[in-house]
Amino acid sequence: RLGAGAFVCGEETALIASVEGKRGTPRPRPPFPAVKGLWDQPTCVNNVETLANVPRILLRGAAWFAERGTEKSKGTKVFALTGKIKHNGLFEVPMGTTLRQIVETIGGGTGTDRKIKAIQTGGPSGGMIPEHQFDTPVSYEHLQQLGSMMGSGGLIVIDDHDSVVELAQFYLDFCVDESCGKCAPCRIGGTQMLRLLDKIVDGKGTAEDIKSIKKVAKAMQKASLCALG
Repeated sequence: RLGAGAFVCGEETALIASVEGKRGTPRPRPPFPAVKGLWDQPTCVNNVETLANVPRILLRGAAWFAERGTEKSKGTKVFALTGKIKHNGLFEVPMGTTLRQIVETIGGGTGTDRKIKAIQTGGPSGGMIPEHQFDTPVSYEHLQQLGSMMGSGGLIVIDDHDSVVELAQFYLDFCVDESCGKCAPCRIGGTQMLRLLDKIVDGKGTAEDIKSIKKVAKAMQKASLCALG
């Protein structure tokens, strides 16, 4: 079925609703899709990258697949490397490859003469990893420890000319626009945070604004229906 293409339909219950021809909004869990999913039947939801690994594992065995990767994150991962980088594009690397190897060896370092400041991972819902943490292995568990995520595998390199605050503002503006509006924490909280970031970017921010952002973010994290909030 051709869906509406909303960002929130990357969330599994919203995706199921979209496939059923309904508006793509998340629903509370439990029940999880494995128990009650598409048309109320048990449903296994996976992305194309995961399913693409299945034939190779069936043909060559689990031990072959587990030869690459870390203790908890096995196999390889496809990344889209872009931003202030010499060689951008799609790259498949073993899990456990460090961010520095991806940026400097595969990406060829910054495409400018400026110093690399950070790398943004995991798309709009991800986080910013500063240059001094680039020796971190890329895996689901390591990125989560740094407050980021693997997400769809997007890696955006920024240099010391780029504003982290403006990048956060850009992504938050996108998330506010893409919020399905079903739950108040995401719908209201996102807008409140965006107003605070707009104020900071305009040069009118105060130390209290940082406290407010943290307070709203914590409430959104605890009470939102899905990972968008």
